[in-house]
Amino acid sequence: MLSPTFEFFEDVCYELHDRDAAILPEDQFLSDERLRDLQDEYHEMNPNAAVPRALKALRKHFKARGSELPFSYQLSTRSFRVRDKPYIEFVATARNMRGVGTKSRAFEVATAHRLIKRGLGSFHRVGWLRLKKKERVPFNGYLRTLGFNSKVILGREKDGGFDILWMLPLGAVPHRPIISFQCKNGSFDLDEAHRSNGATQMSLGCHKGLQPAVHTICVVFNDYIDKRMLSLKPFTFVPLGLSDLAEPLGPQATIVIL
Repeated sequence: MLSPTFEFFEDVCYELHDRDAAILPEDQFLSDERLRDLQDEYHEMNPNAAVPRALKALRKHFKARGSELPFSYQLSTRSFRVRDKPYIEFVATARNMRGVGTKSRAFEVATAHRLIKRGLGSFHRVGWLRLKKKERVPFNGYLRTLGFNSKVILGREKDGGFDILWMLPLGAVPHRPIISFQCKNGSFDLDEAHRSNGATQMSLGCHKGLQPAVHTICVVFNDYIDKRMLSLKPFTFVPLGLSDLAEPLGPQATIVIL
């Protein structure tokens, strides 16, 4: 379940997904329940103080991920203006498909398109390939071009625990590191992530040139990853959410130490 702050964020994105700007006074576009939840989250007695606190928290959250809010705003007038239309549309779409089993593939496709904006190299949505190469031999044959042996798919496995593979622009196959993304069209669930990671780790163990520890596993949830919801113990995977798929700020976000 989303926190009130991220529910508010999605409310704004939903209002802006089909227009360029809007005036959104909280007493008109937010439900009474949403406004009370925001007040409770920030321990504010004054309803007018909750939204500024939420926006400040959201700015900090996106900044930590090398991006910015997909909209600008004027608090005095409660006016909001679109800054990143494609990302706002992505959030609105993800909101509508969250938790719907038949939409899992659509969430995976949408995630792949957003990941492309986050890095160089090549991205492979393995699920698409599995539809085209349903037989084990040709599917394993494709994975061999990415540095794997012929043991990723041995029997009834659908995709060997691979949803999206990002081949980093470092080294050459089979000594080219890979980041594997599992897509979960639901809220953050640590147990579910651990269950699905087993197959991914076994498949990464089938790489011919690099040991599994060299590669990285990420799990993308149709959610927002807040540090308050994470365990204090180290993770065996990188937990990601919708805010990790926002447009990066660009070269100015790159730090070079010489």
